[in-house]
This record gives sequence, structure tokens and C-alpha cells, in this order.
Amino acid sequence: MRRNGPVTQRELDYRDSAIILSRSDRKGIVTDVNRDFIEISGYTRAEAMGQPHNFLRHPNMPPAAFADLWRTLKRGRLWNGVIKNRAKNGDHYWVEANVAPVLDGQGKILSYVSVRTKPTRDQIAAAEARYHDIALGKARFPRHPANVRPVVYGLVAGLAAVFALLAILGVPWPAV
Repeated sequence: MRRNGPVTQRELDYRDSAIILSRSDRKGIVTDVNRDFIEISGYTRAEAMGQPHNFLRHPNMPPAAFADLWRTLKRGRLWNGVIKNRAKNGDHYWVEANVAPVLDGQGKILSYVSVRTKPTRDQIAAAEARYHDIALGKARFPRHPANVRPVVYGLVAGLAAVFALLAILGVPWPAV
């Protein structure tokens, strides 16, 4: 697993209305990001482009979470989870990540779109406890697809469909 550093143990707060968007190719290489991504992560667009998406990975995140993410995505399904990301300066920020494959008309995966929003303090506390237990070997990474909020699922699925159409038509990523 890629180890990203430094880490400060300081949590970054960001506005509740932020929607952090990124797109990556089939190998997880970042192909575009939006303004909220840049503002919150601290990376410029140029620094993010071409990076493996795991450059944001906080070292406290269990590898099992990302193994589950990739297993789910490669099956063509939406993945949801609360993730601790590392900002450029070493601070961290929590996101509720909703990641979906962008499919062509024949069901082939073209790319992935990630829509991240600010989780509640209860979601963060639950994720911290779960990840702590996983690190100690007391738990495995659980999947709870029923916990995906319908509004968020609809947003991610809708965005994935829009991005698939744009990709097919050769239209660049919209500036959000």
C-alpha cells in the first residue's frame, strides 16, 4: 500500500455544502477534479492530474476498505463509505465517498467518478471505531450497501450517466 506523508493529526473542516468531485481512468489515475477538490485537498489541478487516486490516502485507512472499493467497482457497482483523506499539508479530512463506474452502452467501464460529501460526526465516529478494530484484527471491512443514502445514490448514478454520455461524445469534464 502506498504510504502518504507527512501527517499532522489535525482535522480540516470544510463547508457542509461542498461536493468534492474527481474522475479517474480505469486504472485509478486522476483525470480531472473540481474546485472543491482543489480547495479542500490543497493540491492544484496540475498536481492531481495523472496521479494514482490513492495519493490522497491517509495512512490510518485500512487497505481492506480500498480492496473492497475496487472489487465493487470492477463489478460495475456503486461503492459508498466514509474515508479519511490526507490533504497536501498533512492534515486530514473525512468524506462520505460515493464512487461509481462510468459505463458505455455495452456495460464496459470507461472511467470512475467519485462524489464526496461531508459526513456527519456520528458517521466519522463509527468509521474511526470500525477502522481501529480492523487495524487490531478484531473486525473485517463490512459492506452495508443499504446505508447508501438514496439521494446521494441518485446523484452519483446520475452523474455517472452524464459523464458516460460526455465521454462517448468526446466532451471534456464540466467545470463544477
